Amino acid sequence: MRSISVLFLLIMILSYPLSAKSTAEEQNLYNECNKGNGKYSSCTKLIEILSKKCDSGNMEKCDDLGYVMGLELGMREAAFVPLEKSCKAGIAASCFNLGIHDIAIRGNVKRAAHNYSIACEKYSEHLEKEKIFKLKSCALKTALENCLRDQEEHDPVKCAKRAFWEISDKYDSNSTKE
Repeated sequence: MRSISVLFLLIMILSYPLSAKSTAEEQNLYNECNKGNGKYSSCTKLIEILSKKCDSGNMEKCDDLGYVMGLELGMREAAFVPLEKSCKAGIAASCFNLGIHDIAIRGNVKRAAHNYSIACEKYSEHLEKEKIFKLKSCALKTALENCLRDQEEHDPVKCAKRAFWEISDKYDSNSTKE
């Protein structure tokens, strides 16, 4: 079966680096940080800037912070705080990524289903770049709820991981055909 590291690689491919409203300084620091392989000082400065903006209530920056910490720098546990904060504020991408974290890292299928439910509701079906995530989120919500119903007979975490890959494969292959 595919490993957790492959799951996070998939997340990085599916997610966008920083929000469209990033400043030139943030984009420059992100590029210098080089997705975890570059200048340490740029990475720490970027986290500092995003943390301040997140703490001041900018939920898009909380989403960016969670992305950089968890997906780019491997600080997965630390990434939960800003991702949870922005998901609670209705940022669909944060809820989607939290669902993946909940399955892969914490094994909490119930929370993952809840986060996919929020993502399903918040992603727009009218924006082309969000449409596939809306479809995936809604399908994952239903699949995970089914995994939880069958937990007496099946391990819900294994069921959730299998569902995630099946749904991702289905929608990713459909999106490349269109």
